[in-house]
Amino acid sequence: MDVRELERAEYERKLRTVIAGTEGLHAQVQDVGDGRATIGWGYTLNRNNNVEIWTRSGIELTPAQRATLERVDQAPRGDKTRIGLGFDRTLTEAESDRLFVASLQEYEGPAISAGLPLSDERVALVSVTYNRGVGALRNHPVVDALRDQDRAEAWYQLRYNCWGSNEDVEGGLRKRRFAESEILGLYDDPANVGVREAADVYAMYRTHRLDIDRVERAFGVATDGTRARPDRIAQANRDYPEIVAEYGNVRTLEDSLAPARTVLLEHLRERYPGQAQAFTTDAFDAGEIDLQRFAVDVDGRTRDGEPPARHPADRTGGHAGTAERHGAAGPDAGRFADPDLNRLASALAAGDAAAADRMLMGLLDAPRGVEFLESGRQRLESQESPDRELQQSRPGDEAREALARV
Repeated sequence: MDVRELERAEYERKLRTVIAGTEGLHAQVQDVGDGRATIGWGYTLNRNNNVEIWTRSGIELTPAQRATLERVDQAPRGDKTRIGLGFDRTLTEAESDRLFVASLQEYEGPAISAGLPLSDERVALVSVTYNRGVGALRNHPVVDALRDQDRAEAWYQLRYNCWGSNEDVEGGLRKRRFAESEILGLYDDPANVGVREAADVYAMYRTHRLDIDRVERAFGVATDGTRARPDRIAQANRDYPEIVAEYGNVRTLEDSLAPARTVLLEHLRERYPGQAQAFTTDAFDAGEIDLQRFAVDVDGRTRDGEPPARHPADRTGGHAGTAERHGAAGPDAGRFADPDLNRLASALAAGDAAAADRMLMGLLDAPRGVEFLESGRQRLESQESPDRELQQSRPGDEAREALARV
């Protein structure tokens, strides 16, 4: 797991953007619906160290206001909200910033425990901790996953298993978790996903698929396009404009899985051409692809680190190409020496016509594609009657026919 590290000033700026964007400013203390006394950027008075934090912030208080904070600190848990709502200080935005910074240290605990440096990933976890409280994140699986550097599992835990337990405000919390999962990120770099990472994402998805589907149907968008009413992902993109400007739109599950799906299906079609028809988008989304049976090949090793089992359809001989660029160099998975031809053959065998056409037209634009077309033409001529003329066809038809005959 490669975290996106940040300098201190950039980290503090991004964290403030996320907290302010999700909490909103409360100039005066109020109960926002959760039974607590809240002021500033989501600061709650329901604690035992208000005097310490407010003193550290440097915000000026009257003797009466300080006395109210002392009473809250000393009060039993059940009385803190009632007493706190009597706090009569009005905060400016700048003062709210100072209070936020003064209170931040305690919310960093789970991120420090997980071993996270200053990073976007830490911004996401601290935001959840600020919202849920330190106690809720203590020993939580999301912290364990981050400590284990298991990004995919951490993404699942944060997006689907960190919302809390108060069903009266579940929708709003789901909306915030969707946004924070986008900040955390499902990939080290979604534009450069390797086979190992794609397999990890799929394994996570397959393990938790039923729970993921349940939550998406209730609050987001399922992989089949079913959209919840209201759609909390759409609301996150509408209600958190500063976060969207910083991190991009919150993605649906379908869009989140797309990089892993593309890489994994292409790799499996190359590696197991005889079963290429089994590696479809529908099979991926349904969790029907068994990576114990169809182990991925990463640097000549399976995902679990064992030498890859030979499949009857595999051929010996290696090559450098797409699989190697994805971090999965290994035995030649197809019948051709050219990896792009193997990808094309796999797409055709899987019935993925759109992908096959894209690959074919790209191939025909390359010099070796012209050579391949010519060799296919010559082969067809040697197999047909000498007096038969090749029919007029659209670009790529001869190549498709030649590929099918090889």
